[in-house]
Amino acid sequence: MIDFTSEPKRVGLVGTALTGFLAMNARRREGQPFDLQAARRHNLRITGRFRLPRDVKRTEEHIDGIPVIRFSSGRGDRGTVLAFHGGAYVLGDPGALSIPFATKGGPDVVSVDYRLAPEHPYPAALDDALTVYRALLKTVGADRMAITGDSAGGGLALTVLQAVVAAGLPMVTALVAVFPWGDLSLSGRSSTANNGRDILVRSEVALSARWYASDRDLQDPAVSPLFGSFRGFPKTYMPVGSRDLILDDARRIEARMRADGIDVQLDIFPGAPHGFNAVPFAASRQCNARARAIINDALPPRH
Repeated sequence: MIDFTSEPKRVGLVGTALTGFLAMNARRREGQPFDLQAARRHNLRITGRFRLPRDVKRTEEHIDGIPVIRFSSGRGDRGTVLAFHGGAYVLGDPGALSIPFATKGGPDVVSVDYRLAPEHPYPAALDDALTVYRALLKTVGADRMAITGDSAGGGLALTVLQAVVAAGLPMVTALVAVFPWGDLSLSGRSSTANNGRDILVRSEVALSARWYASDRDLQDPAVSPLFGSFRGFPKTYMPVGSRDLILDDARRIEARMRADGIDVQLDIFPGAPHGFNAVPFAASRQCNARARAIINDALPPRH
């Protein structure tokens, strides 16, 4: 049984101070030219500091021609978590996932190294993600699969499952969408109310949205899953911070999911910014523990 009775924790004094510092830096960058290549290098320097648990092995593979990174503790019988990294569809590292699902005795995690915009706009990322999904259906089976993603990866996970329903494919057992980017048009109130309070830079996010969507309407469900249907979705967990620029994406997704009859849990962590769960706050530990509990409940050991 998963306990969601306690309220989401605050980030605390240290977390508030760190968020304030990072938000100040974001305010300085607002409206400035976006050097994507420099941002990619910076992102890789940060994610290169992530360390795997001792009992987890990392291997680089290809699944139906798509590069992936597999994290395994040797318990593939637990099933597979299909994962999509964040990075606004323009940067990111499939080797660094914000929630450490790859744990001793845990299921395999397959993180997709999907193609990035602007070099590869929509539908490249979705095509890559669906190719791996279809392949895992054959080798693992939907009843032994869960799906997760954070930020743009959370939006991609939502879009993948909408395509799965539309195609009549088998549905996975659970979804963990971490502060999902569901609305590339940034029409949510939080995208202005939290601008300057979050670590995200609104002008950079807006430019990334246009790079990814190319000539598509930014509210087309193909790129903004908020505006699509959630009928047929599995049990869903969505954590997000109250200072997140895209907080209202999660709020509106939850409302639409409930309207479609989906079992969904939204946790809003007070004072937390975008990406908070990658930093060792008490709120982060609670968020990650709840996300892992959802996955463990969906993919229990086989006896």
